Amino acid sequence: MDNNEIERVIQRMSRTPLSRRGFLYASTMSAAAAFLAACSGSSTNSAAPSTAASAAAPSAAAPSAAASAGASAAAAEASYAPEGSLFMYNWADYVDLDNIEAFKAKYGISEFTYDTYASNEEMVTKLQGGATGLYDVGAPTAEFLPSLVDQEFIQKLDFSRIPNAALINPQFQHFYDPASPQGKYNDYHLPKDWGTTGIALRRKDVPDEVNTWKQFFEVAPKYSGRIVVVKSAGDVLTAPLKALGYSLNSVDPKELNEARELLRGLAPHVLALDSDTYDQKLRTEEAVLGLTWTGGVVDMREEEETKDTEYIVPEDGTLYWMDTWVIFTDPPHPEASYAFLNFIQQPDVQAKETETNRYATANDEAKKLVDPAILNDPTVFVPDAAFANLEGAHDVSTDPLRVEIWEEFVSSVGG
Repeated sequence: MDNNEIERVIQRMSRTPLSRRGFLYASTMSAAAAFLAACSGSSTNSAAPSTAASAAAPSAAAPSAAASAGASAAAAEASYAPEGSLFMYNWADYVDLDNIEAFKAKYGISEFTYDTYASNEEMVTKLQGGATGLYDVGAPTAEFLPSLVDQEFIQKLDFSRIPNAALINPQFQHFYDPASPQGKYNDYHLPKDWGTTGIALRRKDVPDEVNTWKQFFEVAPKYSGRIVVVKSAGDVLTAPLKALGYSLNSVDPKELNEARELLRGLAPHVLALDSDTYDQKLRTEEAVLGLTWTGGVVDMREEEETKDTEYIVPEDGTLYWMDTWVIFTDPPHPEASYAFLNFIQQPDVQAKETETNRYATANDEAKKLVDPAILNDPTVFVPDAAFANLEGAHDVSTDPLRVEIWEEFVSSVGG
C-alpha cells in the first residue's frame, strides 16, 4: 500500500458520522452568497440581492438560463467519461445520501470515497501537507478561494462542461466583483449553498432575551458548562467583534484585543468546541446555548421533544457564508468530477440538498422545487430586512493576531 492509499484509509477511519454544520444523518442511517458583500473597501460586491423576491419567484432571466442549461445538458453529459470512482474531501455528511446513490447509478460510479475535515483551516493544512492529487472535489467556504487558488490547490473550472451553472443566480457566482483583480477567483468555484452564523438555544432552559451577540456574552455565565461553540475561527471571532460594533473582518489590534477579552470571559463557560455534533448536544440538553450554524438546529424545531429550539440571527450583525464546489488540482478522476458538479446543480437534486441540509440554495430553478415552508423560513432564506446587519467574510485567516487569539481560545476551552 503506497503512502497516498494509506492517507486515504486513515481519513476514512477517522471520519465522524455527523455533519460539520450539525445535520444528523443518524436518524435515517443514511446558505451569503455570490452576493457576499464585504464591508467598505472590500473587493466583493456590495449589494445583497432581494431574497424576498428570489423566494417568491425566479428572476426574469431564469427561464432563458434554464432553457440554455437544458439545451446544453445532453451534450455535456455525452461528453462525460466518468472513471468509475470519485474521491470527495468535504464537511461531514454534507451531501444527501440519496443524491450520492443517484449519482453513482447514473454514471456507473462504483467507488465513492467521502473523506472529511472539521474546518477550512484543517483542509488547507492537509493540502499543504501533500494531499494534492488525492481528491477530486470539495466544498470550502468562499473566503478561502484566494488562498486555495494562489497555492495552486484548486483548478479553474471549464463551465462549458457544467451547463447547470447557468441556473445559479449571477450574484452568487460572482463572489468577487468581476471588474476587480480578485474577479479571477470566480472562475474556480460553483456555489453550493449559503447560510449564517448565529445563536442557538433551548428556550425552556434559556428564558433570557438573547437577540444579540452582546446579550450572548452577558448571559453566558448563567449557563456555564452548557454552551457549545463551533470550532471555526472566523465564526467564533464574529461574535465578540460584532458585539463590540466592529467589522467581523477586523485586523485592527485594538479591536481584536477587545474581542480577545470577551472570548477570555466566555472560555470558562464553554462545554465544547464542536462543529460536527453541536446539534446533538443541544438535543439532549447537555448544551442549552450555542454559537452555531443552522444545520440540525432548524430540524429540531419540527420535533415534539425539541420544538422549543430557536435559532437567532443576531440583531447586532453576523456572518453570512457561502460554501463552494471546487475541483482540486490533479484530481484522480477529472471526468467524474465534472459529472458530479453538473449533477449536483440539477434542480431536483439541488432542491433535495436544501431540504436535507437546510441551507439556502443559490440555484434559481431549484428554488421552485423547494418546500415552501423551507423557502419562507427566515432562518434558512434570510429576509431582506436582516441583510443590513449581515457581513461577508474576507480571507483574514492568516492574520497573526487573529491566529494568536483563536489558538488561545481553543487552548482555554480545551478543544
